[in-house]
Amino acid sequence: MNLAQMYAFCLADPVFYDVPQRIRDDDDRWTPPPVGDATVSQDDADVWVRVFFGRPLPTQGWKIHISAAAPAAAEDILHRTAAVCTSHRVAFKYLRSGRLLSAFNSKYAHRGSSGKFITVYPAGDEELKALLDALTAALDGQQGPYILSDLRWSDSSPVFVRYGAFAARWAHDGGDAPVLAIVRPDGTPVRDPRTAAFTPPRWAPMPSFIRDRVERFTAVSRVDLPYEIVRPLHFSNGGGVYLAKDPKTGDLVVLKEARPLAGLDAQGLDAVGRLRNEHRMLTALAGTGLVPRVLGYETYWEHHFLVQEHIDGDSLAKAAVLRLPLVRPGATPEAYAEYTRWSLSVLDKVAAATEAVHRAGIVFGDLHPNNIIVRPDDTVTFIDLEAAHPVGERRTGLLGAPGFAAPAHVTGTDVDAYGLAAVRLGQFIPLGALSALDPAKPDQLARWAHERFPLPAGYARDAAEAMAAIAGTTAPARDGADPGPDPGPGPGPGRAPGPAGRDWEENRARLVAALTASATPDRNDRLFPNDPEGAQEGGGTSLSHGAAGVLYALHATGHPVDPAWTDWLAATALRTVTTAPVGLFNGSCGVATVLDLLGRHDEAADLLGRALDRTAETTSLGLLTGLPGTGLAALGFHARGGDGRHLDHARGIADRVEAALARPPAPPGADTGAGLTTGAAGAALFLVRLHERTGDPRHLDLAEQALRRDLERCADVDGSLQVDDGWRSVIYLGTGSTGIGLALAAFLEHRAAPGFTDALSAIRKAARGQFTVFPGLLDGRAGLLYFLTAAGRGAADEAALQGHRRDLWRHAVPHGDGLAFPGRHLVRLSMDLATGSAGVLLAMEAAHRRTDLFLPLLGGPAPTTAARSPLGRSRSGETPTPERR
Repeated sequence: MNLAQMYAFCLADPVFYDVPQRIRDDDDRWTPPPVGDATVSQDDADVWVRVFFGRPLPTQGWKIHISAAAPAAAEDILHRTAAVCTSHRVAFKYLRSGRLLSAFNSKYAHRGSSGKFITVYPAGDEELKALLDALTAALDGQQGPYILSDLRWSDSSPVFVRYGAFAARWAHDGGDAPVLAIVRPDGTPVRDPRTAAFTPPRWAPMPSFIRDRVERFTAVSRVDLPYEIVRPLHFSNGGGVYLAKDPKTGDLVVLKEARPLAGLDAQGLDAVGRLRNEHRMLTALAGTGLVPRVLGYETYWEHHFLVQEHIDGDSLAKAAVLRLPLVRPGATPEAYAEYTRWSLSVLDKVAAATEAVHRAGIVFGDLHPNNIIVRPDDTVTFIDLEAAHPVGERRTGLLGAPGFAAPAHVTGTDVDAYGLAAVRLGQFIPLGALSALDPAKPDQLARWAHERFPLPAGYARDAAEAMAAIAGTTAPARDGADPGPDPGPGPGPGRAPGPAGRDWEENRARLVAALTASATPDRNDRLFPNDPEGAQEGGGTSLSHGAAGVLYALHATGHPVDPAWTDWLAATALRTVTTAPVGLFNGSCGVATVLDLLGRHDEAADLLGRALDRTAETTSLGLLTGLPGTGLAALGFHARGGDGRHLDHARGIADRVEAALARPPAPPGADTGAGLTTGAAGAALFLVRLHERTGDPRHLDLAEQALRRDLERCADVDGSLQVDDGWRSVIYLGTGSTGIGLALAAFLEHRAAPGFTDALSAIRKAARGQFTVFPGLLDGRAGLLYFLTAAGRGAADEAALQGHRRDLWRHAVPHGDGLAFPGRHLVRLSMDLATGSAGVLLAMEAAHRRTDLFLPLLGGPAPTTAARSPLGRSRSGETPTPERR
C-alpha cells in the first residue's frame, strides 16, 4: 500500500492509522431524510446509514449509485433520493456525513469507489428501470463526479448503475485470502470486480435498456487523444499522468489529466480547477527555464488535459537514492564525500530556482524531492505546480508532501522556505516525515547527518533550525558550530544513552508502556493500533498487524499479557475464522499458535483445526497466507503437544508444496515476490523444519529447489545480495534478501549446496547497510537486527548489529509516558509486529538476549535459557564451543 492509498487511514486520528469510519463527524452528519416506517440502521463502526423497508433483497444484481460533487449540495440530493426510494419502498444506504463524502472523493481516494454517495437496491429489472427514470427526474440538474466503476445512466443527473453484490459474500479466486464475491449462473462464487472501469461480468443478465445505454454512452464518450500513450506515470482519483508521444513530431510529452468534480482538495476545489491553476502558474513562469513548457490545454469528452514538455532526467528523490552511500554496505569515505559534493551542488541550484520563482511572484507550494527533476547536466526543473499560487494569495487546499509541507498556518514564501530546508535535511537523512510526529526530529536528524557526511559546519543544523523557526516550534539550544552526536531518545529528553544494558532496560520499559497504554479492548475491529493492512485483513487478530503479534511480542519478551486481551483475541479469531485467511502471518494458523503459547490450548486447537480444514483454499508459497505457514503452525503444535496428526498434516502440506514448486515460476513482474512472506523462502524454511522432525532428505532437496527459485530473483549490489524488485533492491526480512538468508542459514545447518554459503555471506553484507527508511520487523531496520542476531557471523556482523541497535532508536518518538515507532511511510504510529513497536521490541530483546525469539512462530520449540548466540557468544559473553543451533 503506497502513501496515497494510506491517506484515508490518516483522517480519523493524528497519531495512529485508523479506519475512515472512526472520523469524528458527529457535528457534520446529515439531517435524516423522512423514510416513513422504514428501519434505519446507523452504527458508528460503519460509514453507511442503511434504510430497509422489510422487503427481502436479492443477493446480487444491478444496483444504482448516486454521486454528489460536494457536501453543500449533497443533503438535497439525499432527501430527493430518499423520497423516491421511500415511495417505491426500496432499500438504500448513504454515507453518513459530509466529512466522509469529502474524504471519499478526495484526490487520493480509491478510484474504483470514489464518488459513491448513495446506493439503491432494486428488486428486479422492472423496478430498476422505474427507479432509474424516477431518480433521473428527481435529480435533474444536480451534479456529481463520474463513478469510474459504473455506467452513467443520465447526462443531466448523477445517476449511475453497476452489476454487483447486494450483501457481503466471500469466495476464493486463486489467492489465499477470501475476496468479496458474486455468484456465476452455475453457482460458483467469483471475485466481484471493483475496478476503475465499467466491467460487468460477461455472464451478468443485462436488461435491454442497460444494453442500449451502454451502446449510446460508448459512442459519445470515446476519447481519441491525438497522442500515443507510452505508459502511465501516476494515477490519482483526480485523473492520470501519462508519458506520451506526439505522432506529428515524434517528441515525448507529458499529459496531465483532470476529471471534473473529482479529486477534491481541502478547500473543495476539484481536479479541473487545480489543473487550470497549474496551467496559469506554468504560463506565469514561462521563459524562466525552471518549469516544463506548456504545449497545450485540451478537453476531450469531459476530461481536461494539460500537455507539457517532457523533462529528461530523474526526480531528486530517485537520483539521491541511486547515489546515497548510507544504503550501500561498505561505502567508503570517498563515496560519502562525492555524494556530499554532488548534493550540495544540486541543492544550491534548487535554492536558486526557488528564489527565481519567488521573484516571478509565485509560491511553488509543494517543494519536495519528487517534484524536482534533475537533468543529466544536474540542472533542475520544477514539476507538478498544482499547489502553486501568487505571492500574497492564500495557500491552496493541497498542503503538500509529508515531511516537506509547512504547517497549515504558514503562508507566502515561507511555505517554500520550509520545504527547501526540509529538502536540504532530507537529502542526507530521508526521514523527514517523522517531524509531524515529533517536532524534535529535524534537529536529531541534523545531528545524524553531520555524523555521517562531511557537511559544512552547521549545514544540516541550520536547516533544522529554519524548519523550527518557520513552524513556530522550539529548536534545541545551539551548542556550537559542530552539533555533535545525536543523543537519541535515551532514558529522557536530551540525555545521551549510557551503557547498553541500562539503556535497553529503560527504553524497553518505555516501549512496553506505550504498547500497553494503546490497547482498545472496547473495540471489536482491533485491539492495538496497527498498519492499514490490518484493517483490510479484517478482525484485527493476525500476527502481522493484529493482536496476536503484539501479545506474542509481550509474551516472548517476558512481559505479562492481560487475560482480557487474550479473551479478546480468542473470541474475535473464532468469530472471524470463516472469512480470515488461514496462513501464518496474516491468518488463523498464526493466531492459533499464539493462543497455544499463551496457554489457551482448547481454543487454539479449535481454531487450528478449523483453519487446517480450509487449507485446500491455500496455494501460495509465502508465509503471509500461504501453504508453508500452515505447515509451520502444524509443526509447532506437534513440537509442543506431540500429536502425530499435526506431523501428518505437515507432511501433506509438503506434498502440496512440492507440486507447487514443480510448476514453472511466474514470469518477471507477474509473481508475488520473493522472501519469507511472499516468496519461496517461506517454503524452504518450512521444509527444513520438517526435515528436522522426520529426517527425510527429500525435504532438504525441495528446500534447495525453493531457495534457488528465490535466489534467482536476487541481484548483486556492490557485493551484497538483494532482491531485484524491478524499480528497487530489497533487503528486508519480509520481501527481501534477509528473509531468504534466514532460510539459507537454516538449510546450511544440515547440508552444503553449491553457491549457498557465498549467497548467505553476500546477504549478511546487505544486512550491514547503515540506513532504512522504515523501522519495522518485516520491512525495516528491526528485521535486519533480527537477521544478524539469528544468522550473523564474525566481527563485521557484530559491528553492524550494534549499529542497528543504536540507530533503530532514531525512529522512536515520545508517546505519552513511553516510546513508540512509526509504521510504514512514517506518518502515523503503529504498534503491530510487522511494521511497528511490537516488532521493534521483539528484535531488540532478541539481540539483547542473543537468542531467537521468533523460533516458536517458525515451527520450532520455545527458546531455552541455555540459548547460544549464532554470532559465537553466549548471553554471558564467554566464547562457547562451536555447536549446531
